[in-house]
Amino acid sequence: MQLKKINALVDLELHAGDLMSVVAAAHVAYLARFQGEAMDRTYAAAMVMLILLTLVISTAFRVYEQPLGERPVSHFFRIAASWTGAFAALMVLGYFLKIGDTYSRGWVTLTYALGLACFALVRLIALVALRRLHQRGEGIGRCLLVGATESGMHMLEQVRANPALGMDITAYVKTSYDTSVPDGVPAVGSLLELEEILERGEWDEVLIALPVSANRAITYVMNRMDQHVVTVKFVPDLLGQQLINHQMEDCAGVPIVTLRSSPLEGQKWLVKNIEDRVIASLILIMISPIMIALAIGVKLSSPGPVLYRQRRIGLDGKDFEMLKFRSMPVDMEKSGQVKWGGAQNKTTTKFGKFIRGTSLDELPQFLNVLRGDMSIVGPRPERPMFVEQFKGEIDGYMHKHLVKAGITGWAQVNGWRGDTDLTKRIEHDLYYINHWSLGFDLWIIFLTLFKGFVHSEKQTSARTGITASVAQPPEPIAEETR
Repeated sequence: MQLKKINALVDLELHAGDLMSVVAAAHVAYLARFQGEAMDRTYAAAMVMLILLTLVISTAFRVYEQPLGERPVSHFFRIAASWTGAFAALMVLGYFLKIGDTYSRGWVTLTYALGLACFALVRLIALVALRRLHQRGEGIGRCLLVGATESGMHMLEQVRANPALGMDITAYVKTSYDTSVPDGVPAVGSLLELEEILERGEWDEVLIALPVSANRAITYVMNRMDQHVVTVKFVPDLLGQQLINHQMEDCAGVPIVTLRSSPLEGQKWLVKNIEDRVIASLILIMISPIMIALAIGVKLSSPGPVLYRQRRIGLDGKDFEMLKFRSMPVDMEKSGQVKWGGAQNKTTTKFGKFIRGTSLDELPQFLNVLRGDMSIVGPRPERPMFVEQFKGEIDGYMHKHLVKAGITGWAQVNGWRGDTDLTKRIEHDLYYINHWSLGFDLWIIFLTLFKGFVHSEKQTSARTGITASVAQPPEPIAEETR
């Protein structure tokens, strides 16, 4: 079966399956709630509106643009986010039309939950079917690799490690830029023989894996492609660079490749800010009694202010004042030296030890979120003097400032917090930035509820104990960077 035909069928299956999921979820929820009665017109109208909203919002969330085999989990995250958005839009519409009380809360809740389950099932079925086709040798794109360079070899490794991509590099063209000889992939000739090689018509895609500096060779290859109907993809030799939110753009007719930028721009920036403000407001309302109790505990435990204010580096490398409940005695930085990590060796009050161990001291940071200084999910911020130290030691360290600092993050829920390996923490932060989505944020918040509050037991970082001089007069209160 042709590759394009299979891809079209998979896309059709996902679209049709998602629409059927909405219908099935709404009907099953109605049958369960009303003991087998046929759906009346009021609920049928809500179901139709939900279908339309799902179509519109799933398009806005670009649910179907990513190949299924590339990251199956991300498909569910995206459809879950768009499904949540469609439901939110439906409830807002019901509120303004003053018909919200017409519908059963049980039906609404069950429809939402069943819809998520159906969406996951649709993607699982599609993925299993796609893999079976690939095992039978169908739906696999035959690729010709031009250049056994470092980037070409990396591409070969990824294609072999991810069979669900539906790609198979069956041959390669030798060039003067080659650094290796691919194992198991035959050479079909040199670059000068490319015209004769393409005449065979054996490949669906040509992967050009040449250095960016090889502009004459790239131009030569592209000129040979003009006479053939084949998909051409460029695999630039940028493996040593940190690529953040890289993408291809059209700027007034001029193709531009973005190598590094924030993923939170335009619509995504708006979605992220709405998410932060809404969730932070709800959480602050719910935890206000706890915060009052903690404030009283801090005040009674030792003299000094309830809140501790410390300069941290956030979005765009700019500093802001981060808030925490004070857990240490005042005047701890009289020596003018501050130390990164070593939390277990810091002097704390008895009450401070409790709130630090449970991360309750960080609750005031939800006020930072409302002020716009921080996000609920994002990389943890560091103090300015440590940013200056680490940015020259850790590759990609400054890239984490492409987004707002967060109260929790992908590194924290994976155990990389406190006195742990800072390099690993940065790796997780950059993964989060590269794969940001509303669904990913909600997943991290969910994981935080179960394992994000208590310090992990991962390997202690070699950087624990680093000290730095405070350029300005010492702050009246000091706490460790966390």
